[in-house]
Amino acid sequence: MEAMRQKSLLLTGYLETLIKTLPHFHIITPSNPQERGCQLSLLFEDGWMMKVFEYLSARGVICDERKPNVIRIAPTPLYTRFENVFKFYQLLKEALEQ
Repeated sequence: MEAMRQKSLLLTGYLETLIKTLPHFHIITPSNPQERGCQLSLLFEDGWMMKVFEYLSARGVICDERKPNVIRIAPTPLYTRFENVFKFYQLLKEALEQ
């Protein structure tokens, strides 16, 4: 379990580092790794969440929508690789550029 928690911290931290400079949303999950699990909640500006959610979903990303403006993404350590996190970042960036 300790190895899974360590991987969880690394994956979520990596995700946070990659996406925190992207526009049109901010992370509302605590930035302190000890105060969160393996998910980040992204609060989008009005009008962005569903467009981004649909773009991601159409490309096979499984995430959770919380209407009206939140998407939760969880790099679960049991089956998520660092490559998956980077691919998500690329897709999120593409969605925001559309």
